[in-house]
Amino acid sequence: MPASSLFSLAPKGPPGNMGVPVREPALSVALWLSWGAALGAVACAMALLTQQTELQSLRREVSRLQRTGGPSQKAEGYPWQSLPEQSSDAPEAWENGERSRKRRAVLTQKQKKQHSVLHLVPINATSKDDSDVTEVMWQPALRRGRGLQAQGYGVRIRDAGVYLLYSQVLFQDVTFTMGQVVSREGQGKQETLFRCIRSMPSHPDRAYNSCYSAGVFHLHQGDILSVIIPRARAKLNLSPHGTFLGFVKL
Repeated sequence: MPASSLFSLAPKGPPGNMGVPVREPALSVALWLSWGAALGAVACAMALLTQQTELQSLRREVSRLQRTGGPSQKAEGYPWQSLPEQSSDAPEAWENGERSRKRRAVLTQKQKKQHSVLHLVPINATSKDDSDVTEVMWQPALRRGRGLQAQGYGVRIRDAGVYLLYSQVLFQDVTFTMGQVVSREGQGKQETLFRCIRSMPSHPDRAYNSCYSAGVFHLHQGDILSVIIPRARAKLNLSPHGTFLGFVKL
């Protein structure tokens, strides 16, 4: 083989390093990687130390709060501690006001739903000369609402609706039969709502008997209701527990 061919197979390089491979770039890369890893480890160590320091500070703060039972009144670098504290009376005042409003609303609803009630007791019983009936004059003993108005011998209906009506008369008469009639006068007519009849003892010492009736009726505005005993000068017991008349709006 010619000598020129042998020289052409030898590795080429810069002058002065004929035949030796170049390794300086690889060494530089390795050095840079080593320095980068070292700097990363140092940065991680610094971050870890910083976190440990902050964690210890937080632990000390929590321990202090547990001992004192609340946050410190002194501003220790926390901006929210310098803000003015709201008065503790404000939430309580708001709750009291809310309860008062709810109470007023409930009372208003109860007043709207309040039913008219009227319980009457007798004042006296009279008979007209030209009539064979005895009428009872009433006075209110219990009243609620404005749907009913007592006026002398009768009761005027001011609010139309369905009413429970009850009536009792205690007789002290020796007449063989006694009774009561509850009538309604209104809309140009008069009608009987209910009646009650009782047999009476003939002996004056035992001539006591009561007549009680009750019913539910639809009454119209302006109706006048009255209790009539179909006997002239009937003898009645006018005690509040013996003779009475009542209305309850349903």
